Amino acid sequence: MLAIIQSRFNSSRLPGKALARLGERSVLGRTFDRLRRSLEIDSIIIATSNLESDRVITEYAMNLPAKVFRGSLEDVGKRLLQASLSENADAFVRISGDSPFIDWRIVDHAIKLYREAKPDLLTNIFHRTFPKGQSVEIIKTRKLAEICDTERTEYEKEHVTPYFYKHVDKFRILSFTSGRDSGGTSQCIDDETDLQRAEQMLIRHEVRDLSWQEIEALLETNDP
Repeated sequence: MLAIIQSRFNSSRLPGKALARLGERSVLGRTFDRLRRSLEIDSIIIATSNLESDRVITEYAMNLPAKVFRGSLEDVGKRLLQASLSENADAFVRISGDSPFIDWRIVDHAIKLYREAKPDLLTNIFHRTFPKGQSVEIIKTRKLAEICDTERTEYEKEHVTPYFYKHVDKFRILSFTSGRDSGGTSQCIDDETDLQRAEQMLIRHEVRDLSWQEIEALLETNDP
């Protein structure tokens, strides 16, 4: 299974967050490292934009080493579609680059579910019971191509999957849950506060092998 990490350098809430240091690694580097531990993923592409400011993402990704695809800044759906087509992938796992604690065990579980059911979209955010930063979506390439050929709003172009959720009657969507109510929590890096919070946790704890539940417990305490 192909995994595509969606990443760009500029961020309104935390400029340069993809390459912001988080311990001895960058946010993007940690996302890549965790995803690479998956037993079900065969290939990982970092998909960034063709904007000049995202050249640093390309250079960094090549040193990971990871495959890189550059495409449209505004139409992220088309960017991911073209990245998937470049690998001749029937489907791909979509992961946000600001997910340095992504649990590869969730990803492997999702891939197994997808292979059994072959839906158009497999998701753990509809409805959300996992923390932000543990979001996993597996998108059938052919269905994304159909969507990219339709009229979409700017929001739907940027966020890729809302079109699926808005038109649930047109697609086979399979959702899986965490078994607990963690949808209101966050393990992603969205702003400076998130970065500092994660940094403090890493100072005190080795999290390389920890599950998302263990990381959630650490972040919830006053002694992360």
